[in-house]
Amino acid sequence: MSSTKPVTKKLINSPESSVDDNLRGVVATFPQLQLHPKHRVVTVRNKSDTKRVAILGGGGSGHEPFAAGFVGGGMLDGAVAGGVFASPPTGHVLYAIAQLYKYNSGGVFVLIGNYTGDRLNFGKAIEKAKISGIKVEGLIVGEDVASSKNKTGGRAMIGEVLFYKMCGAMSQRGCDLTSIRNLAAEADKYMATLGVCLSACSLPGQPPLFEIARDEMELGAGVHGEAGIAKMKMGTAKETVALILDKIVEHLKLVSGDRVVAAINNLGGTSIFEMNIISAEIKDYLANKKINLERTYSGHLKSSLEMHGFQICLLHLNKKDGDYWLELLDAPSSSGSWPGSPLSVRSEEPHVDDDTLLQSDGRKAATGPSLTLKEQELLRGSLSAAAEELVKNEVLLNKLDSGCGDGDCGITLKKFGQAIQSYLKTSSVEYPSNVLWDLSEIAETDMGGTSGGIYSLGLSAASQAMAKAKSNDAAAWLSAWQSAMQAITTYGGAEPGDRTMLDTLHTAAETFKQNVSAELKALLKKTDEAAETGAKATAKMVAKAGRASYVASGYVHDEDAGARAVAVWMHAILNFIVNSI
Repeated sequence: MSSTKPVTKKLINSPESSVDDNLRGVVATFPQLQLHPKHRVVTVRNKSDTKRVAILGGGGSGHEPFAAGFVGGGMLDGAVAGGVFASPPTGHVLYAIAQLYKYNSGGVFVLIGNYTGDRLNFGKAIEKAKISGIKVEGLIVGEDVASSKNKTGGRAMIGEVLFYKMCGAMSQRGCDLTSIRNLAAEADKYMATLGVCLSACSLPGQPPLFEIARDEMELGAGVHGEAGIAKMKMGTAKETVALILDKIVEHLKLVSGDRVVAAINNLGGTSIFEMNIISAEIKDYLANKKINLERTYSGHLKSSLEMHGFQICLLHLNKKDGDYWLELLDAPSSSGSWPGSPLSVRSEEPHVDDDTLLQSDGRKAATGPSLTLKEQELLRGSLSAAAEELVKNEVLLNKLDSGCGDGDCGITLKKFGQAIQSYLKTSSVEYPSNVLWDLSEIAETDMGGTSGGIYSLGLSAASQAMAKAKSNDAAAWLSAWQSAMQAITTYGGAEPGDRTMLDTLHTAAETFKQNVSAELKALLKKTDEAAETGAKATAKMVAKAGRASYVASGYVHDEDAGARAVAVWMHAILNFIVNSI
């Protein structure tokens, strides 16, 4: 059913082209930057090896100037953009890493915002880059107070921008990859962000994401329009700043005599007039607490399209490292987020991609055990059955996802199913390891978003495990299965019991493991029943990971969409095999 709310007016060409048009605008404003259009990557222009460590950031679009606006000397060497409020795909992140490493032999340090999609897609890109011999390290960062008790930690807010500045300054000084990573990991412990919004934002071509009464504000709202921790009556600037800073000061355990840096983020629709008043109130509040405010940075840092609101981030300058951190923040930068920088100089050089970088991922063909012709028919048929069921269950999965996500789980998995159907028409299935790898790549390129990242990571890990197997037997498939779950846990942050797809996978895997010596048909039937049990159990679970964990439990009903999706395709696969042997 279509929404009755009017679409928000925006000066764009079309919702579909808005992300790419935005990036074209970044390099039109700052011509010294280089756009790699097919991969939505913006970098500094280099023609020779700097010998330095390159700093890479990025994430969803709609948060401008984050992250491309902070590309420039002394900050980011490159940024990769996803769709609006969506993580960039693994392939684009990998391209950015490879592009930066080409001109920065000191390595690449990747700052990853603490969101499931970013953890998965950036994480897989880092692992792929390491396999290909690139010197790269990543760090997941997040400092949001509102979500700090979440299983995977606080969401990444504007602290990322401070990391860009400090890590960029270290890179300019010639610091090595390990030193830069250690600094960011340490500083992350001393940052905290919290804010309020007075009105919602809207995606291009869409109505507002939520509603707030005229006399209310939402405390702790996320930069993607996620609900906050409380709706409150509007207060004055002084009252609102005190409300936020009380919680931040408590979270960081700040006391009289401590030194801090404040970053004030305009969420997009707040006037400079208001932002100046907020800055003054922050200064007065901290002075009354006898907390020394060393620097204030105010402006659009990580916006949320046109959301009316602001966030405050405090960095506690501790006694051990505080002076050094401040020195790094004071270091010069030519970042495009500051108007009139050297990046504004006109350039006629074209914007092109280097298509030679990703022509080979170095993976060997025909690895692991091979299948007989009969076994190939079983594999091909079971995958076809699974794909068909994913397509058929689009509506059901969308409905289950609408209560706690953005209602597109069915759409995403339908794309996966259709891509698998196309793949099976021409591809060989002789080597299971290669098939799993191909499916991983399909998930990455055709699904997109968080689900694509999860499936891609799991399938690639399963592929590597199967490549090491000596024979095509139940034990080999169990090992691949367990490797997939471990990879999803490592980068996705979820575990069994967190109300995710892992609940179906884990319940079924345990039953498979316990009955692995049983007759094949009995083994598969019991595994199928366990998958169904695992999916149904999520209806009564409290979400502790993924997007649903940011939503109040009262909004979460019925089974988890991802868990049900696993039960759907697993039933199709197991049922096909049972009926074919």
